Amino acid sequence: MEVLGIVLSLQPIKNVNSYFMAKTIPYQLLDFKSDVLDASQNTPVLVDYWASWCGPCMFLDPILEKLSKEASGKWKLIKINTETHSELAAEWGIRSIPNLKLFFRGEVIAELAGAMEEAEMRHWITSKLPSEAQVLVMEASELIAKGNTINGIELLEKAIELDSNFNEARLLLAKLLVWKNPERVPLLVHNIQHVEEAEELLILSNFIDLDENELEEGNSREELLTIKKLLLELNFERAIQLLIKAMLKNKMYHNELARKLAIAIFHILGESNDVTKSYRKVFDTALY
Repeated sequence: MEVLGIVLSLQPIKNVNSYFMAKTIPYQLLDFKSDVLDASQNTPVLVDYWASWCGPCMFLDPILEKLSKEASGKWKLIKINTETHSELAAEWGIRSIPNLKLFFRGEVIAELAGAMEEAEMRHWITSKLPSEAQVLVMEASELIAKGNTINGIELLEKAIELDSNFNEARLLLAKLLVWKNPERVPLLVHNIQHVEEAEELLILSNFIDLDENELEEGNSREELLTIKKLLLELNFERAIQLLIKAMLKNKMYHNELARKLAIAIFHILGESNDVTKSYRKVFDTALY
């Protein structure tokens, strides 16, 4: 059919609602998993929870659209009408609107309740977007969780090269290197020695790097010399067993070294580790 020189297509649109929603409201949510969780695996997604009756939401709406266009793909904007998606509002704990949540790799990395002027909003978004170094640390953490420690270490090294003050990367790298390269730990954590994990990593690295002649004579000395070898072999279960034994012999030996080492190992391994779960109560009993 031709009307006033314009050719009109008569081909049917399979999903009329989705078609017009996509055409008229480009930032509207169609599917949360696809539009937010999956999309955020590669690009940060800013989710705007709003409602038509909300004045501040209407004020913020054009600001967010403008900033999204300016971003040129650095981040993506998705709007969720809390009136039509009340279940999503409840699931994500939305108690007031407007509410912004910045998703990256399927997780919320920043959030904000309330509206802002354009300049403030631009600054907030820019400051919350993950840096290249942060992305590398996230990727490294995923690799490490899958058992790919070697590639994880490589990414952490790159992250620190990009941002030498990125303490999260330094701490995670120190945890991985403490058993095989203890000499690197002090330099990695020197700016965060007040953090408990950093203090414990220093205790472990100093012990592993300790000259045997520096261990004073005493009835726990032999156990601690053996423990040092066990830690280098990553035999944490046997190391903890001997630390408990050494502590029962002499809690005060070498400035309570056995106790400090055991606590550090438990914390570095984590509460979910089998060694921690099996021996933490035994250790606590021996301690008191």
